[in-house]
Amino acid sequence: MKKSVYKFITVDNYEKEEVFLKEMALKGWQFTEYKGLKYHFEQSEPANIDYRIDYFDGKKDEKDDYIQLFEDSGWTLVSTYTIFDGEWCYFKKAAQDKEVNEIFTDNESKIALFEKIRYRWTLYGFMLMFLIPFSLSTTLPRGILFISIPMVILFSVAIILYVKLWLNLSMKIKRMKR
Repeated sequence: MKKSVYKFITVDNYEKEEVFLKEMALKGWQFTEYKGLKYHFEQSEPANIDYRIDYFDGKKDEKDDYIQLFEDSGWTLVSTYTIFDGEWCYFKKAAQDKEVNEIFTDNESKIALFEKIRYRWTLYGFMLMFLIPFSLSTTLPRGILFISIPMVILFSVAIILYVKLWLNLSMKIKRMKR
């Protein structure tokens, strides 16, 4: 049996996504892919599985080596989700009693990931901020108010989310550098 779950988790809180996937595995739902804002699962026996997520933005010819690095440490690639010029990579590994499986063994690597995410998503947020005046300047003079108001609301929500993302990632980076 298969199941799809819509769950909105922003990239600055991807750790919550890892916890969610683990909880689903413990309930007997194995994660298979993320697509179209939905998590897809297949029913199985409940299992204690750790999921970890990483962002790969290297060259295509480096991806096999990247995946091999994880496989050499016992991780299995479950799914990828392309966004911008990179991919979110979902890995899984059987959980050990009282041992936490991590893909980042040092703070510097995790800080580098957070900084990379913050930089990429900040660029996207700035693009949105410039689209608002542009979209208003093209719709308001024509009297298309019913399009303008929803666009302003949508863009405003997106900007608020990006500010939240930037602040959360900045605080995480600051805490880890201490």
